[in-house]
Amino acid sequence: MTTTAKSIRTPAQVLAVLRDELRERRQARVELRALERELAHYTSPNDVDDLLASLRDQDSEAAEQIRGIVSRNVREHRMAS
Repeated sequence: MTTTAKSIRTPAQVLAVLRDELRERRQARVELRALERELAHYTSPNDVDDLLASLRDQDSEAAEQIRGIVSRNVREHRMAS
């Protein structure tokens, strides 16, 4: 196996990459929490049905994420009732 100049990283470069990845993960968590807060308002059966119907033909990762959050909210709302 040969080592190319591009694959050799200094400790400072490794640290920079790790910081960037950490920053991206933190931002993703912030965005997920914001989405969860927005979707927390969908608690009535009609609201949930309308939202899920609007996502019926969507197969994106974002649509799956929304479905999961809404499903979890419905389960938690039922348990709390």
